[in-house]
Amino acid sequence: MIITPQELKLWIDEGKPFIVVDFRPKVQRRESPLSGLNAVIADADTIPMCDGEIVLVCQFGIVTEEIIVNKDLDDTFSLLGGAQAWEAFQNEKQDMSRWSRQTVLSEIGLEGQKRLLNATVALVGMGGLGCPIAQSLITAGIGKLKIIDGDKVELSNLHRQPLFNIEDVGRLKVHVAKAKLRQLNEAAVVELTEEYLNDNNGLNFVGDADIIIDATDNIQTRQLIDQISKEFGIPMVYG
Repeated sequence: MIITPQELKLWIDEGKPFIVVDFRPKVQRRESPLSGLNAVIADADTIPMCDGEIVLVCQFGIVTEEIIVNKDLDDTFSLLGGAQAWEAFQNEKQDMSRWSRQTVLSEIGLEGQKRLLNATVALVGMGGLGCPIAQSLITAGIGKLKIIDGDKVELSNLHRQPLFNIEDVGRLKVHVAKAKLRQLNEAAVVELTEEYLNDNNGLNFVGDADIIIDATDNIQTRQLIDQISKEFGIPMVYG
């Protein structure tokens, strides 16, 4: 079982009985103290017992999940994201533990995740490229996603556009996509434009975007995106 930093803070506020067990080596405990938690230092072979639940903590939350599974422990929780996520929650007042499997990567880390949460992406096209791109961006924690497409869902789209199903046929793709994406990450902002990109709506659509992604299938739209990208100095990625 897992518990998020926000859920653990709620336990503290409610006065729920539990103990925190810190499995980290001394150097990690010194560099990333568990502020606000009175932790017991232990290893996998000396887990203490108590009348309430037990919360196990390692640096990133991976080792403790394995311990719980391997030892088949009851009433025992692994802190999602570990000490890294708890420290971020204490400092930023924001629970980023849901992205702990990517913040553990040195290429992203907590600072990279914060940049994602504050970023805006303009995605042109919600077809075979746009659907998986939108899913990946939203689940990765992008702060705002702007999508534009004037197309409607067709039966022939369903085998390669995973945001849509049979009940969506005939509906505007951007409307369906927004609803599905919100289910994946309710905190993300999804703005839609139910038109094809053109000279009249291009600048307004791109607006405050940090990057433009071209997921279209025609050269005319691609050339327009390239023109907007160069004119306003916004990086463009195409597939």
